[in-house]
Amino acid sequence: MIASDATGEWFSAGAGTGNAQTMDLSDAYREMVRIRVFEEQVLRCAAAGQVPGSVHPYTGQEAVAVGVLAARQPDEWVVSFYRCHGHALAAGVAAAGLAREILGRVGGVCGGKAGSMHIADRSRYLLGASSIVAAQLPIAAGAALAEKTAGSGRAVVAFCGDGAFGAGAAYETLTVAAVLGLPLLLVCEENGWQDHTPSDLVRHRTPGEIARGLGLDCDEVDGNDVAAVHRAAAAALAHCRAGRPQVLVAHTYLRHFHAQLGPQPPGEYRPAAERERWLAQDPLTRVEAALASPSAASPSAASPSAASQERAVEIREQVTAELAEVFADALAADRPDPASAVTAVTAAAWPPGATWPEAVTVREPVA
Repeated sequence: MIASDATGEWFSAGAGTGNAQTMDLSDAYREMVRIRVFEEQVLRCAAAGQVPGSVHPYTGQEAVAVGVLAARQPDEWVVSFYRCHGHALAAGVAAAGLAREILGRVGGVCGGKAGSMHIADRSRYLLGASSIVAAQLPIAAGAALAEKTAGSGRAVVAFCGDGAFGAGAAYETLTVAAVLGLPLLLVCEENGWQDHTPSDLVRHRTPGEIARGLGLDCDEVDGNDVAAVHRAAAAALAHCRAGRPQVLVAHTYLRHFHAQLGPQPPGEYRPAAERERWLAQDPLTRVEAALASPSAASPSAASPSAASQERAVEIREQVTAELAEVFADALAADRPDPASAVTAVTAAAWPPGATWPEAVTVREPVA
């Protein structure tokens, strides 16, 4: 469903109800198409040299973001990492503000200063994204501890790639979550690669094995099946809200590549047979097949006759036109004033009430 906020900006309102075991498949498809087309637009801008820094496309993994975040409550925090555009859109961040942020323009959700890898929008409960592998996980644990302490009954959703499970921060976060009973859902988007390195070359345990070895509940799901992802996420979030942390491993694949820095995309580094096998299971294609077949296993509450291949084509055309306008407007926007680099920076005084430099006592070294 597409909705408008108080500012008139259009954003995704999600495909689910927050905790139900069912979701509207047509709405889920629209969300996935929005992410796919948005990322393709970003890649075109990157090829034209219009994106500062690097881009980590989310193409191919859309079912994970849409399926998981359709199962969360709208006021439950989401914490992401450098491959965050899909999570942001699925969380309800306005495409216009996101596009401007990635392109470094005025009107971006972070003022055009955060770029592609550090997206945050507190109004949509997207707490933030980190460019450092696994650095987002302790942040998510902190947010989950705050919710537990407040007795809010809300969960926190954190996303990571399979490479994060090789970082110490992951072990620490999962251990703390288990010991304290944090309402934390860690979603691992396992696409089989860590940058340009196959995951199996640099690990001896899978993310699921690691999570279960630490004593956490862990479910594994076909990450290209949005309905299956949604069901698994809804069940996991119910446990999280009851104080039992969960890990959900979604097996998926990137259509493009790990990252692009500058206008030249990297050469293909994955085996052709592997790519062919995974691309044949593209998540959008699978939803299209379900929408076109009344006999297909579909989670849609609507009549199957209302969802068809013609409707899928219509959705793609609508989304493509909408996002073409979004990116044209973003590219026409001004770049931030360099003086704004020092604005929106928060400094917390410690102890309370103290000010810098009075709060700090500098002692001379003992002779």
